[in-house]
Amino acid sequence: MLQFLRFEKLEADNAEFNIISGYEAFKFFTKRFFYLILLPYATSFIAAIEPFVNSFFELWVYFLGAMITGIFILRFINYIIKYLKYKNGRILISQDSIKIFYKDDEILINAIDITYLEVNILSNLIIREKDKRTSFPIVLLTDEDRKKILSIFNDIAPRRTAFLKKIWDLFDALLVAFILAMHIREFIIQAYYIPTGSMEDTLLVGDHLMVEKITYGPVFPKIFNMEKPKHLDFIGLRGIERGDIVIFRPPDEEEKDFIKRCIAVQGDELHIENGYVYVNGQKIDEPYIKGTTSYRGFSKKRIEGIVPEGMVVVLGDNRENSFDSRGFGYLPIERIKGRAFVLYWNTEHIKNLDFSRYGLIR
Repeated sequence: MLQFLRFEKLEADNAEFNIISGYEAFKFFTKRFFYLILLPYATSFIAAIEPFVNSFFELWVYFLGAMITGIFILRFINYIIKYLKYKNGRILISQDSIKIFYKDDEILINAIDITYLEVNILSNLIIREKDKRTSFPIVLLTDEDRKKILSIFNDIAPRRTAFLKKIWDLFDALLVAFILAMHIREFIIQAYYIPTGSMEDTLLVGDHLMVEKITYGPVFPKIFNMEKPKHLDFIGLRGIERGDIVIFRPPDEEEKDFIKRCIAVQGDELHIENGYVYVNGQKIDEPYIKGTTSYRGFSKKRIEGIVPEGMVVVLGDNRENSFDSRGFGYLPIERIKGRAFVLYWNTEHIKNLDFSRYGLIR
């Protein structure tokens, strides 16, 4: 943000401001170093999640992230150079001059010779004279001193300064909100739309629902040369259970999400016979299904027997119109994104003022 200033007389004889040191300097550089770590992480994270990964927007995420990170790197390098130059330095502003002290040197600038001052994008105070200019890193002052030193000068263009500050504050707020929203979407809760009838009559075409990702623990996307996404099950509340309705990506499918019901978990013995599902020798009660359960239309019986470790069996409630574990086999737990939590919208039902189905999904 560029801010032009005019030198004014002081109420007191002089004002002195010292460059930060000790704990204040440590806090200043630690905070900005954290930003340098956060920005590349946020860029890689956002580029690796839906709907950005493998899309036109992925390139733009990397481009904008690299540009913002580059600006922060340049600013950080500038802070280090300025700190080394002005370490233990200070600026003294009197009624007729400005004195800058650094290392074993000092600069005297008479107030009468100053044409104007400005605060540049690197937060340096630029003091311009007729034939030269001098800079002082006011960013390396404490927050309180920085406000005081700016109050000594008069803003030549207050409207422009206020406008630029609003633009910066808006950009800063939107950037932080966007990064937080993407993490909430990936790790906590996400909205989904049902495009097919494979879960009828539990879920219908056009249903909008929320999927929570806390119960099983979130899945961290593949970034920084990771071989595959990592399921953070250690921070989950519990493992997947029979009857849970889950969102997942089937094996060898990387483009779209599926929603089905978990029928058997690792260690269970599963069989499908005479239109029914048997788990551990017992026919399970499934009042929610539509049609009968069989392998008709599927070439192989790939889910008969003991469910392997780290796997589950998922089936659609609409058994005669669902591509599920009967087709793609056992589902690896790490490919499960979350649990269907609440149904909140269906356009056709809203039009008819029917709210009977809305609420928690069972």
